[in-house]
Amino acid sequence: MTKLINLQNRAILEVKGDDRKKFLQGLITNDINKASETNLIYSAMLSAQGRFLYDFFIFEIGEKLILDCSAVRRDEILQKLNFYKLRSKVSLKKNDELKIFYNQDGQGFQDPRHAKLGFRLYSSDQNLSANSAESEYNFNRISLKIPEGETDLTHDKSFILEFGFDDLNAIDYQKGCYVGQELTARTHYRGEIRKKILHVKILDQILPEKNSEIACEGKSVGIILSAVSHENAIHALALVKDLQEIDFKNLELASQKILVIN
Repeated sequence: MTKLINLQNRAILEVKGDDRKKFLQGLITNDINKASETNLIYSAMLSAQGRFLYDFFIFEIGEKLILDCSAVRRDEILQKLNFYKLRSKVSLKKNDELKIFYNQDGQGFQDPRHAKLGFRLYSSDQNLSANSAESEYNFNRISLKIPEGETDLTHDKSFILEFGFDDLNAIDYQKGCYVGQELTARTHYRGEIRKKILHVKILDQILPEKNSEIACEGKSVGIILSAVSHENAIHALALVKDLQEIDFKNLELASQKILVIN
């Protein structure tokens, strides 16, 4: 039996109209023309200052672009897109019938962020239901060092290049202008990223709070991102400074030893 995991922290928006691709092209970091009925793309939307606002998975069905976005941010995203719409020939609406599932068995679209991450399936079939826990999905992406939108980044604060969005196929540097492009492109071409994502293991049973400080020899060197309980330990993503003087064997969280897995 195929393992299906319902990703309940995600929700669907539809973008219709003659200008739908032109409209989104000026707002997202990836090239909207890569999205099709057979290809899913991953992208982000930034503030004018280049800070993270939202992330999306996007594909096309007929005359509609389907946006897989953060469920808790969906109303805010809808409001933001309507603000930018102006005279563009587009219409926007929520779709609560289309469910988002994750699986490893080849159903749906290959996740564009990593070849080993699995597949995202979009279905309105009411007979289709989850038979596995969402924690399986989170452990898999954490083990692959893949951060995700609202779960790991901080709204209107984080810079996506610090979270490896280059490696997640989320940015197209040839597509032309979009909101927040200048800082993102400048940082990319100057190679100014001095942080790295780690998969860490914490020998504890209590999930740490997001953005809890990580220390090394008494100095703050990073933060914990998302975490999941797996086989009597906590596995988490950590964002740490990529400096030669940091001994990654001596990382601590609230005086608790952290083991770097990869």
